[in-house]
Amino acid sequence: MTNEAHAQTQIAHILFLDIVGWSRESINAQGRLLADLSRLVTECPTFQAVKAAGELMAFPSGDGMWILFKSDLTGPARCATELAQLLRTGVGPAVRMGIHSGPVRFQTDIAGTQTVVGDGINMAKRVMDMGDDGHIVLSSQYASWLKQFDEWSSSVQPLGQGVTKHGEKLELFTLVSDRFGRAEPSSHVSAASAAPSRVASEKALRLVVLYKRNAQPDDQVLALLEQALESDGHDVFIDRHLKIGVEWAKAIEDKIRAADGVIAIVSDSSLGSEMLEYELETAYDEHRKRGKPYLLPIRVGADKRVDGPIGAYINGLNFSVWQSSRDNDRVISEIRRALTEEPKQAPTDKQLEPVGGAVPPDSPFYAERMTDVEFTKALRANESIILVKGPRQMGKTSLIGRGAKLVRELGWRQVSTDFQKLSTSQMGSDDAFYKLLAATLARQLKLKYDFAEEWIDVFGANMNMDNFIRELLEASDEPLVWFMDEGDKLFGVPFASDFFGLVRSWHNSRATEPDGPWSRFTVVIGYATEAHLFIQDLNQSPFNVGRQIPLQPFNLDQLWDLNERYGSPIKSRTDAEALHQLVGGQPFLTRRALDVLARAQMDFPTLMATAEREDGAFGDHLKRILISVSQLPSVYQALKESLTHPEMTTQTDGFQRLLAAGVLKQTPDNRIVLSNELYRRYLSTHV
Repeated sequence: MTNEAHAQTQIAHILFLDIVGWSRESINAQGRLLADLSRLVTECPTFQAVKAAGELMAFPSGDGMWILFKSDLTGPARCATELAQLLRTGVGPAVRMGIHSGPVRFQTDIAGTQTVVGDGINMAKRVMDMGDDGHIVLSSQYASWLKQFDEWSSSVQPLGQGVTKHGEKLELFTLVSDRFGRAEPSSHVSAASAAPSRVASEKALRLVVLYKRNAQPDDQVLALLEQALESDGHDVFIDRHLKIGVEWAKAIEDKIRAADGVIAIVSDSSLGSEMLEYELETAYDEHRKRGKPYLLPIRVGADKRVDGPIGAYINGLNFSVWQSSRDNDRVISEIRRALTEEPKQAPTDKQLEPVGGAVPPDSPFYAERMTDVEFTKALRANESIILVKGPRQMGKTSLIGRGAKLVRELGWRQVSTDFQKLSTSQMGSDDAFYKLLAATLARQLKLKYDFAEEWIDVFGANMNMDNFIRELLEASDEPLVWFMDEGDKLFGVPFASDFFGLVRSWHNSRATEPDGPWSRFTVVIGYATEAHLFIQDLNQSPFNVGRQIPLQPFNLDQLWDLNERYGSPIKSRTDAEALHQLVGGQPFLTRRALDVLARAQMDFPTLMATAEREDGAFGDHLKRILISVSQLPSVYQALKESLTHPEMTTQTDGFQRLLAAGVLKQTPDNRIVLSNELYRRYLSTHV
């Protein structure tokens, strides 16, 4: 019996190992092979390091073993490749490996022993079973996450589709390079093709035609389709041959879900049909699950967008338009062509942009806030220090981009530094860091600077940088604006206080050196983390003298304005208020919702009902947050505390990281709570 009080579910990362040909060996040989495999695994540096940190668990599996990494996402890949390189020396058994990330449950049994169960483990074994000797097989879930790391992306390659003994289809990937893995196809997998293929036109397809009964000219179009498609050899299902009842409804749903394509005849008379709406919903749901059936709408009558629930499913697709019998040949030709080509999204009235990252300065989807006005006013006034503060995905980089555009329009000079692009080694010492900054600024302004002559060691890093900035300013009478983004990456380096003290000194020089060039110099710093937690003396930093521009979530009016920019996919203020309450006005989540609605990928009720589900509009974003918070124990613990004790006011490192990431927010009375209702629903279920 399991003690529920000691059970905990989380996402873990599992490496499954299996000795190939194990069952053909003698008992003594099996023992030697297992011992060899265990020895090689324990020699892997990743296994040693993660085990020492208490973040790893290993279990025997009869003919191999499985290793669970509690929070280290890349740990299984590192361990697998290290083991593969050891095995290539010819020492040890033939081994295949499988990796998957999924839910597991840690629990303590009645004997007090900690055990682990869950579908994450079972799936890792199924993935491994799809490989041959030397293969490192990845589930599609793990592959999608691993590819986000630059050092791994080129090694993740498609392997193909495998079918488990229970008939479950798995899209699989392989981890391979010239140092590890196996490039040859697996005998258990159908080889991957360069792109998903549609059913060839000469092959019979399973097609379903949806229509409204006893309506004209719908029946005329129906007869036209039935005759043409059946003559092409396709299996065409039309529900008029069934008796209405419970079995009739179930048969229709089964046929739709099993179909290769669904052709919907949409006329003005059918727009109010709840049955057609239900059938389209079924087709859409099944397409999200397996990529089929493809939906091919035929608009009978006017060539225009369709309002209402039915429009939510078909407006994003290209229409075939039938207005009279003169269109018969064209419509049949278009349908035949569509059955052999990937359906394309219909163009929208306004070109939509990808959601994520900075919003371009000229974007029609940039929503201005009051902080925009204050920011541009401070820039025009050439103020010395402007501080743009806000958590991740709150719009800092977008606002800085708008500022850069304004500076160009004013004819001023500008330089920019994104500290997120700098590696740890480039920030190893203050002198190397300052030289790198100076070199990049000089290149942006096309200024030749003799570092050998001008950068003098006895002056030290700060004074050399100060002299360099002075030369930049004296090279022109035009104002100079230095945009710094992701400034909090510097907070943890040993010379952070010295660098920000230097920035503060440029502000002070406006008063102490009134005839100097400093009145023409503006520094803009974008950051997310509270500076006072890292800067030793705020009085010697820019963070208590600069113009503060704190970014806030969208309010309801701003959300409604953005909705209109997207073509008003949200029809009522009541719905807009419901979305605002769900996402808390978070800019990325707001844009994501409006983009999904504007593209007719789902209607508003569906978006709200599936919001916290992994197959919903926000699924990828929520999974990324879950993976991110699982990486560091202090962050994961802080999140758990915020879920169970919303009155917390602590300022630990874990909480600060969550505040900077935008997962948590601080209320006016200093309580730390989840940033929005969406995060609360999802994380309270998965943490």
